[in-house]
Amino acid sequence: MNEHANLFAWCATDMLGIDPRVTFHRLSVYTEAKPIAQKRRKMGGEKREATKAEVHKLLLACFITEATYAT
Repeated sequence: MNEHANLFAWCATDMLGIDPRVTFHRLSVYTEAKPIAQKRRKMGGEKREATKAEVHKLLLACFITEATYAT
């Protein structure tokens, strides 16, 4: 079972060198649409810390970038 374990990416940093055109996504947003602010959703402490850690890993691996929008 573990014979081919090295063929799989077990975390985002294992996938360095992948062409971004393969995994790049961009949202097509109607330019005249008004942004809608939603209420902030509460997360428990453990879930919040796990989310922060995962986002940090994805940022370090350059898999995600921060999006800023003018409002």
